[in-house]
Amino acid sequence: MNRLPKTNAVGPARFPSGSYTISAAGSIMVSTLPGSFPRERMEAIGKVILSALGTARELGTPFTELAADFAGLEIRARDLVGGAIIFITPQEY
Repeated sequence: MNRLPKTNAVGPARFPSGSYTISAAGSIMVSTLPGSFPRERMEAIGKVILSALGTARELGTPFTELAADFAGLEIRARDLVGGAIIFITPQEY
């Protein structure tokens, strides 16, 4: 006789997928990421992206696209000259 209650198996959590635009001042303009994705994380990623794009521009070697793999996420960003659009997808292994 089994007295343990049945539980539904839950698979590993999926990373979010979506995109957002960020202004040159660091304000998030629009996002397709789920509401569960922390806004603070979007702002932190955006700050790093804007800094990298700005530095490249200052050095005379502007990027059209920037890509990074970080903590299970693939992050791609495109310079909008006055901000950036950032795409976030789960890494494929």
